[in-house]
Amino acid sequence: MVSKVDQDSMREANKKLMVQALFNATQTSRVEIANTINLHKSTITAIYRDIEEAGLIEDLGEGESSHVGGRRPRLIRFNHNYGYVVAFDLGRTHLRYMASKITGEVITHGELTINGMSFSEVERAALSYISQLGDLQTENGLLGVGVGIHGVVENDEVRYAPYLKEIVGADIAGSWQTKLGVPVYLENEANLAAIYIRDYQDYAGDMVLNNFVTVNIHDGIGAGIIQKGELFIGVHGEAGEIGRTVMLKNNWAQEGFTNPVHLEDLFSEDALLSRTIELRGMESLSRDEFCQLVDNQDAVAVAIWEEWLGTMASVFYNIVQQTAPEAIIVHSRILGKRPTFFNVLRSFYDNITPQTEIPLIFASQSVDRATLAGGVAMVTRNLLDLSGFRLLFHTGEPKDNVDEEN
Repeated sequence: MVSKVDQDSMREANKKLMVQALFNATQTSRVEIANTINLHKSTITAIYRDIEEAGLIEDLGEGESSHVGGRRPRLIRFNHNYGYVVAFDLGRTHLRYMASKITGEVITHGELTINGMSFSEVERAALSYISQLGDLQTENGLLGVGVGIHGVVENDEVRYAPYLKEIVGADIAGSWQTKLGVPVYLENEANLAAIYIRDYQDYAGDMVLNNFVTVNIHDGIGAGIIQKGELFIGVHGEAGEIGRTVMLKNNWAQEGFTNPVHLEDLFSEDALLSRTIELRGMESLSRDEFCQLVDNQDAVAVAIWEEWLGTMASVFYNIVQQTAPEAIIVHSRILGKRPTFFNVLRSFYDNITPQTEIPLIFASQSVDRATLAGGVAMVTRNLLDLSGFRLLFHTGEPKDNVDEEN
């Protein structure tokens, strides 16, 4: 005899399968869902009522009848207008933000320069942004918030942050949740980029990647690791902190570096700019200006850039040996400004490991949105309690109302 507890557990498991099928379908019907998840139509009907009452179903009207005739099916899909999620990417000098429907379609996004601001000032700016959004023409308005942190995060707590040390140990999630009245989740920004690649499948070809590594090269250098379709964070959330790798040789003393020298001290994008500024005696240098120096064959910039290419190719090779992924996916704004640079990087990589089966993929289209969209996916999965399920998100076409502050 099946106990009440077992029945409830089975019903809850079937409900999750139905929500998953509903979420992933462009359009479907109760009959199609029953066939997809192999459940009797009567079981689907009972669970359907619960999901419908929760507001998660959008009615699309009648479909076409089958070739043998009969009653037309009622077409449905997951309710895209159920509510929206806000995601932030909190970097050293920027606060990027995005509001998206729970299914991933971007509603609005933008960026605020926060260089020199305290976290309390950044927090006020973030909460102010949310407060002016309203319901964004959705049925339930704001549902949750995700924050990408450039540092180590464990259980929504920041354990290490090289740029905003005041947030280490602070209860950001709890404080914001109290102020906003919705769940708030924190995660490492490279991990969110990996979630984005997995859940939006934003890569070339028809392959479905279940084991891969994303490498984010921005203010620092971090990796997000997906193994068997799940995010691998290691002990205390520290997996993927490749930017803290100690460099074994020390020929950088002439530039003022002292042991231990870490990978991101020398080869993050910020480090490339800072080293070029120092060696050329400049006041400042943007990514565009650095690219222009390389284009013009400036001796200092070219030397630093070629050293970067060789070092990062070696880093990617080492990641392949350590994790045996199906692919390595690279995010970099400098490479985004000069996509031809990636071809050179890949040639360095191929020279180290000729005829490798592990491709190096440049995520050129998602460099600015990966962390944000990954945050949307993370929040949605938590809200729907579908963390271990395969969900398919899409960004849709963003509207023209993009907020930009620099």
